[in-house]
Amino acid sequence: MKKIKRPFLIFSCLWLVFIFFFGCVTRESFVQKRMKRVEKGLIRAVYLKGLNPEKLSIYDRMQFYRVPGVSLAVMDNFALEWAKGYGMRSIATVEAVDTKTIFQGGALSQVLAALVTLKLVDEKLISLDEDVNHYLKSWKIPSYSVNRGRPVTVRDLLTHSAGFYEIEFQGYQPNQPLPSLVDIILGRSPALNPRIYPVYQPGSQRVYSEAGMVILQLLLEDVSGQEFSQLAEEKILQPFQLKMTTLRSPLPASLADNVARGYDRQGQPLSEGWKIFPEKAAAGMWTNPSDLILLSLKLIQIARGEEPGLISPQLIREMFVPWHGLQAMAFLVEGEGDDLHFYLEGHNPGYSALMVVYPSRGQGVAVMANSDNSLYLNEEIVRAVASNYDWPHFQPQEKTPYRLPGEIYQEYVGRYEVNPNYYLDVQHQDYYLIVHPSGQIPTRFYAETKSTFFAIDPFSQIQFLRDEAGKVTGLVLRQKRIRVEAKKVS
Repeated sequence: MKKIKRPFLIFSCLWLVFIFFFGCVTRESFVQKRMKRVEKGLIRAVYLKGLNPEKLSIYDRMQFYRVPGVSLAVMDNFALEWAKGYGMRSIATVEAVDTKTIFQGGALSQVLAALVTLKLVDEKLISLDEDVNHYLKSWKIPSYSVNRGRPVTVRDLLTHSAGFYEIEFQGYQPNQPLPSLVDIILGRSPALNPRIYPVYQPGSQRVYSEAGMVILQLLLEDVSGQEFSQLAEEKILQPFQLKMTTLRSPLPASLADNVARGYDRQGQPLSEGWKIFPEKAAAGMWTNPSDLILLSLKLIQIARGEEPGLISPQLIREMFVPWHGLQAMAFLVEGEGDDLHFYLEGHNPGYSALMVVYPSRGQGVAVMANSDNSLYLNEEIVRAVASNYDWPHFQPQEKTPYRLPGEIYQEYVGRYEVNPNYYLDVQHQDYYLIVHPSGQIPTRFYAETKSTFFAIDPFSQIQFLRDEAGKVTGLVLRQKRIRVEAKKVS
């Protein structure tokens, strides 16, 4: 055998060390550059035709929306690529958000509820297409005219197609007495909601209703004999290794020291820091973006048959199949092939969250914030990620502003009363309207049609109302989850 010369061997080793070291640095610097581009590349929902979408800083947008704290985590190549916190989890105590800060997840809690349900299906304890009254013991769905011919199934509850009226629970102060699940269903004190009952035929349409999640939670507890938070820990949180996620109240000591305090639309902290949700399957989860990404990765791995023993791959794949419109089990699902993605938005008083995942691409993002104002901000962050990670969706919408005859603008000028303490003053300038809400900065609204106008920052729409004689009598302002009606008083 030919002897390798010592200088050549030393050179080869040094060369391998050089490649390894600088390869790592290059990868790290590449991720850092991506992260900086996202942080400086937030994009509004709409932009005017003829102009390029403006890139905005995350800190500037947090200040604009009065959002104290934000946390996000990004998945690429089937791995958590980076995570970072911004701003404050508590303004009063000047405590910064970090990657371990936990937030309320709102409707993202329903992903846990779906997974617990599928685990019990996998264990042959329940069936997705069985009448839920077969499993309910503490209470059963009464027979109404709308559900007499077709029973409510477990799948109906998971896909918001069980026929119950639209309702989102608002939570309880920590010092308030908490109702039982049956109290909530019956609208019985100390529950703060009205009685829950169906208004549509089961399976006929998708209507977002957290009522179905309360019934699902009761069903899971009746079948298992366990409280829901304990059941979720045993069946999902521990096997999936989601260490920063819980449904417990009060919070476990291991998580209680890094909680983001909730803030309202005026930037004021919630009186007790946050609300408590006995409707845990609907809105009771605490978590952080990194755990949401890890959960998403587990779902992808299970669906691909890479995590045997957790849940059947076939059942997990059903979570990515729309049942009514875009509504699948827990998630909304859109696209096909590599462009298929599932997403879900959550909102509790003082908090919001948004998660988007492309399972075939191994890409995704989770964003959480401690403010009622962060719904637009979350979407701007997702658009920044989409732009920098070459996603085919979540692009800003180009809108063409139209110039109407001057006399039409003048018909809309005046004062509109929302309530005795809140007005919208409308003025006309050039080819747009200036809308000045009481105590807030004025906003430009561009004509979209003869009676509808839109604003860019944040994206909002106004529709002016007329009576039978054609006289302008009021307006309707729509902005994400907010709908405001105002009558014209001058």
